Amino acid sequence: MHYRMLRVLAVLLFVTSAVSIASPIASACEVPAPVKSIDPPGFYDDAAGYARAVQPMRGFIAKLNKAAETGDWSCAVDLLHGWASADALMGPIAGYQGYYERSWAGTDFALVILRMPDSVKAANASKFAVINPWLERIAIATRDANAINHLHNNLVYWAGLNLVAIGTVTNQPQLIDSGLIRAREGIRDIGPNGALEREVKRGDRALHYHTFALLPLVFTAELVQRRNIDLYQENDHAIARLANLVIEAVRDPSSFAKITPIKQDLFPWTFQDELAWVEPYYARTRDARLPALIAPRRPFSEWRLGGNVTAVWGVPLSNRP
Repeated sequence: MHYRMLRVLAVLLFVTSAVSIASPIASACEVPAPVKSIDPPGFYDDAAGYARAVQPMRGFIAKLNKAAETGDWSCAVDLLHGWASADALMGPIAGYQGYYERSWAGTDFALVILRMPDSVKAANASKFAVINPWLERIAIATRDANAINHLHNNLVYWAGLNLVAIGTVTNQPQLIDSGLIRAREGIRDIGPNGALEREVKRGDRALHYHTFALLPLVFTAELVQRRNIDLYQENDHAIARLANLVIEAVRDPSSFAKITPIKQDLFPWTFQDELAWVEPYYARTRDARLPALIAPRRPFSEWRLGGNVTAVWGVPLSNRP
């Protein structure tokens, strides 16, 4: 297992480097060739094959997120319109990993649009007449993906965020409602001690997957606030219990031993960009423990969440220790 994960890390670093090299600012508005189908081998099954297969899509997302971060909204619209016109990512998927990748990609696209000024969207109404139906097709495919729905774990919660984010962008309440069903499944799964039983079963990756599961739950809770839905209070403030479990584990990894005696093995990004949920969570709760965790890690950048999360969701930190 140790050598396999080193191999995974090495190829993912290669993908990151390749994306950076392939995305110079000078060609930021050149639309990459659309990826018709996203169908990589499983992340844990074939590390090298996975990295090769996802690189073109990740390169596109890197360009899109960079355009959003720099306020180059004309470029962002052109990128989305180019792929929407080709019905990108909607080709057949033979395996299972592609369903996860498409769900994450669609979430990113929607969150980029949600940070876009209304004036930009109004000025590009004809392009959004192509973009929005494409996003809806991605959401419907995510909603109907048995490869996700049967899992009842963090990937279902991510699918919920996909549906809520795209439903918010396209003003489709039925998609939001389908997303809420999935988010609420995750909230119901949070136990009295803050743990998710299905993620505890991940053995030495249990802590990683608790962190990864918290991301979509927090961002879904934030998005539906505008509909006057308070997911934070559901199941006796369950999201706060899960957040507390993760916060304490970041501060003291040994604290997770009360959940499982298995020594935890974290990815380098587990306690870095996959802690991006702390930005909206701190903005809402002002948890006094968080500034010390947030400050040395800013900016948080998560490719599934529109890129620079700190720029969109971050607030000034308290000086309290």
